[in-house]
Amino acid sequence: MVGEGTTAIFITFLLAIIGYVGLTTVVVRSLRHPMPWTLWRGVALVIVVHVAMVWVFRFHGDFSLAVRNGYAGFIMFHAALLIIIVSTLVRERMARRLVQVAFVIVTMGALGASFLYEVVAVYRIPVILCAVVGGGSLLWYYGKQFRARAPGWVSRP
Repeated sequence: MVGEGTTAIFITFLLAIIGYVGLTTVVVRSLRHPMPWTLWRGVALVIVVHVAMVWVFRFHGDFSLAVRNGYAGFIMFHAALLIIIVSTLVRERMARRLVQVAFVIVTMGALGASFLYEVVAVYRIPVILCAVVGGGSLLWYYGKQFRARAPGWVSRP
């Protein structure tokens, strides 16, 4: 494992926060506008490069290092990666849903990681802000959809 104070590790996790901010931007924008395909594919590429750098510089390709803190995080992040890759290849409606699912998964992992691991603690505030903006936007959008479809269920003042 490369030391945590190295340039490679700095770049690895800088790409992580850039990817997360990009993911948040795409989620929020795609709720009311067409899917920003060029932006999304660029963000997805940043995320793929980040994961590759984690494997090279943090884990040296060693599976046992990748799962040293348990299988849950490993499965969660790699499932999100697979969803992100697939979302760049499917039609817009499915891509939106996949990006939203990936956002929720990545948010859970990023929030946990920013509080558990010193190497990413510096990104705690941006992660919290992205979680609030993206999560709040999703809640607002789907709350609005729910109220529009089931007006008898929701009491209005």
